[in-house]
Amino acid sequence: MTDFLRAELTRIRSNLLTFILLVITAVCVLYIGYEHMAMKQVVSYLSTMLISALIIDYFALKGIPGPDFPVRRPGMETVIFIGCVMLGLVFFYFRFLSPVPWDQQNPWVKLAVLPTIAFVFPIGHALVFLFLKYKPKDLGFRFHGFLPVIPIIALCALVNHMVSPESLTWDAIMAEEGSIAGIILSGLVAAGLSEEFFRVLGQTRLGAFFKNAGLGWFLTTVFWAFLHAPKWYSESHDLQDAVFSSIRIIPIGLMWGYLTHRTRSILPATVVHGVNFWGLQNF
Repeated sequence: MTDFLRAELTRIRSNLLTFILLVITAVCVLYIGYEHMAMKQVVSYLSTMLISALIIDYFALKGIPGPDFPVRRPGMETVIFIGCVMLGLVFFYFRFLSPVPWDQQNPWVKLAVLPTIAFVFPIGHALVFLFLKYKPKDLGFRFHGFLPVIPIIALCALVNHMVSPESLTWDAIMAEEGSIAGIILSGLVAAGLSEEFFRVLGQTRLGAFFKNAGLGWFLTTVFWAFLHAPKWYSESHDLQDAVFSSIRIIPIGLMWGYLTHRTRSILPATVVHGVNFWGLQNF
């Protein structure tokens, strides 16, 4: 245990910038919890994410991680990744933010914009990097690193049940999808796999570009979180609420990204993300 704690302190000292950004994020999330009079839930949420990170580290030290993700041309591939994000934002703008509602939009505009949805899920990103001669395993599709999955799911579910049982989202998801198959499709594929694939591309390319894996991990998670803002703003037309909602999900996104970083595979994070029926991050 002493060696484990020493390794954690060494990891913090080796990247103080990322640690400071994490502390600032935690303070912002605590403030949002205070504003929503949900301090018990927000403290439980942040504590659960921290313990989940320690679980990830524990199993990572016990096992032998696979090889790191290759990034051949950091500068060019970072530009490509950001370009793909921008194309996804084009769809978000016309779908959620345009002064002309989507159902009233000019059909020719819809036809022109619709292909950019490929950069939302992100099928477009995958095609681009496969064209650059990356293999699926280079992009995170590796069948190992599943040991932390069950402890993390169990921890999150238990804390949620104890602290905020009313925020469990299983019933709402079941009502929306209508079947277990629908839940698997939307949870594991549409949400889990697509978002974790986006995350591994971003955090590896930005990490290589800045020569700082922690900074790449943090920035990618912030990008991911704020990509949710257009939809939330379109629903509430409250900019502050959309911003707060985006900040609120950064810690859980960081946990998923850290799981990918330490296991060298996107599949464990895909599973944990895909069964995200708890709502600790919703306050």
